[in-house]
Amino acid sequence: MEAHKLETKIIPFPAAVKPKTKKADCEEYTEYKSDGKLKARPMDSIRSYDDFLAMQNYFLERGNIRDWAMWTTGVCFGFRISDLLKIKFGWVLNPDKSFRSRLTIIEKKTSKLNDFPLTEAIIQAFTKYFDSLDWNFDLNDQIFTSQKKCMMTPQSAWRILSNAARQVIPDITIGSHSLRKSHANIMACLLKSLIDVNSLTAVQFALNHSDFKTTMRYLGVMDKTLNKGRTLVSDFVLGNSGVNELTIGSSATIDDVLAEIQKITK
Repeated sequence: MEAHKLETKIIPFPAAVKPKTKKADCEEYTEYKSDGKLKARPMDSIRSYDDFLAMQNYFLERGNIRDWAMWTTGVCFGFRISDLLKIKFGWVLNPDKSFRSRLTIIEKKTSKLNDFPLTEAIIQAFTKYFDSLDWNFDLNDQIFTSQKKCMMTPQSAWRILSNAARQVIPDITIGSHSLRKSHANIMACLLKSLIDVNSLTAVQFALNHSDFKTTMRYLGVMDKTLNKGRTLVSDFVLGNSGVNELTIGSSATIDDVLAEIQKITK
């Protein structure tokens, strides 16, 4: 009987598969997206007056008066960086180059009007900066410009602030939005009971209002409270607040809130 022939199948040995290389392994990390815009990342507020001074001194020691003024006025104003960078000399100065009492801008993101008092700290910072320019500028030009005398970009402002912070306060993340966050943190801590969320919410419900801003406007103190808060931020920047550590929170009662409102309206 003829033996059955065995069919032999030759199975090719699989070719070595080249391991996929992650993009991060071959490309340097960048803070920017492909369209040139900054990647979203949370920015921190400064935690103390020491942090604020450390940033100021970093710029002063290097003779960067423009960057010193951007940091100082940025914390005072609390504007978004796009609004801070578009400010022109003529918006803060009269035709005779004396300082105006207030700055009025339309916010880029919200299209809302923001009428801001030029506080003592803002005027002192701008005066120091303008002195460094020998007051030689056109009132129609932006205050913060690049080395090529073009309007500074938000990316450049972020880089300037971030690089400085990495040198002097590396344990927190500082960028251009830290100006706005720091302004809010300072005001919150110095206003104390007026910004206590629990107390304001209680007053709001007591008056049956939809939010505490309605309550403040109803009592006729919203603008006065804001201006008081902005003055307190100015005092902090000038070192006149007597406060170093910034901690948000308060144990104020409703009576404390109403008593503080009474003091402001006098």
